[in-house]
Amino acid sequence: MLRKHVYPLIESALKKTARVLDARGITPNQLTLAGLVLNFAAGWIFASGHLFLGSLVVILAGLGDMLDGALARECGKATSFGAFLDSVTDRYSDFFIFSGLALHFARHQEAHLLVITLGALAGAYAVSYAKARAENFIQNCGVGLFDRAMRILILLAGCLISPLLPLALWILFLGSNATAVQRVLHTRRQLASPPAA
Repeated sequence: MLRKHVYPLIESALKKTARVLDARGITPNQLTLAGLVLNFAAGWIFASGHLFLGSLVVILAGLGDMLDGALARECGKATSFGAFLDSVTDRYSDFFIFSGLALHFARHQEAHLLVITLGALAGAYAVSYAKARAENFIQNCGVGLFDRAMRILILLAGCLISPLLPLALWILFLGSNATAVQRVLHTRRQLASPPAA
């Protein structure tokens, strides 16, 4: 949802950058994998306690995540495998980021934040899986506010302004799991509705 509103504001710049990258032989899948590596690095940095620096790396990875799609669309390189790879690497990236934070809290014996972080990660996976599985049966299950872009934005706000991190994690925990439940209920309603004539 957030991405739908933000992307048009930077679409022109992304397209220009995509054409430059294409001219240099860079492919969308290379950008996707580069983002994965950056998010792994961010998780490692989070685990070491450098939350601000880790956030900057996540922002850099996020730019790559937007550019891979722009490059694919703008330069005619969109493929089903590319979309699949992007989705899979997003799940690994979520794991790296949240696990890094969880390790940070474990090292500092902040058990309550560790549990909330793991709960937020579970919610993130449930949101993504609910959509992927539901769309085997219904046309669209993109309901809910806490898509990946929104989750990353809230997490970054908490890490960049560290006093806000506990609040950000609580919001992620509650919002992500609420969105997962919302998608389950939406799918149930859609499947229970009689087919259109």
